[in-house]
Amino acid sequence: MGKEPINVHILFALKGEASNKVRDSIAKAFDALNELGRVAVVLDEAQYLRYSTVGLRPLLAHVYDRLRNVTLIMTGSEVGLLHDFIGIDDPSSPLYGRYGLTIELRPFDEERSRQFLRRGFEELGVMVDERVIERAVEELDGVVGWLVYFGRLYLEKGADAIDEVKEMGAKLVKRELEEALSRGPYYAHIMRAVATLGRARWRNVVDYVTAQLGRRVTNATIARDLRNLVKMGFIEKVNDEYRVTDPIVRYAVLKWL
Repeated sequence: MGKEPINVHILFALKGEASNKVRDSIAKAFDALNELGRVAVVLDEAQYLRYSTVGLRPLLAHVYDRLRNVTLIMTGSEVGLLHDFIGIDDPSSPLYGRYGLTIELRPFDEERSRQFLRRGFEELGVMVDERVIERAVEELDGVVGWLVYFGRLYLEKGADAIDEVKEMGAKLVKRELEEALSRGPYYAHIMRAVATLGRARWRNVVDYVTAQLGRRVTNATIARDLRNLVKMGFIEKVNDEYRVTDPIVRYAVLKWL
């Protein structure tokens, strides 16, 4: 068997006996993989598994404990929700107490972003005005994916590549953003508040949402929704201030919400 990755897509929304059959089939698939030798199984956007009715956490605990040849790798863009699903620190979770290595990919700081772009353009033999690099660093905010996309587009679009990245990126995140914000009645208002203000303290968010709705929302509700948006990865809290994590998400919020 070669070393090329195998992509497997499983769709299920089942309950009862049918759900048990699906879980048994997945368990057999893991058993078969274990017989092959060392295998890494990557569960992409694994935080969405929390919606499953199949009961995957006990199954994943079984894989961890019994199938020594299988290494589980879970990736997710909503880091807090992924941690909640796994529940390594939750005594009620079947995965409680299991050892896991967490690798969190953070945006580059400004200097590293500059170096990343300069070195990339140097390898391509392309001269780029420092003002263009400074603007890209400022507007793309160290998010590696957007910096790479800008570098590739620059070869075709020149300095206009920055605006192109923002427009294309906003379209890519729009659907995910709309789906996530539909989970709560105040998420969109809170996201708009933080995106508009740039950096917002808790009181700023409360005042903004109150002004938008024309009525007051309880402090507990705002605090809960802010925590959830942090878990989803859309905003982050630095000291006592909230900011939108991804500049393209912020651009999309300001453009469409």
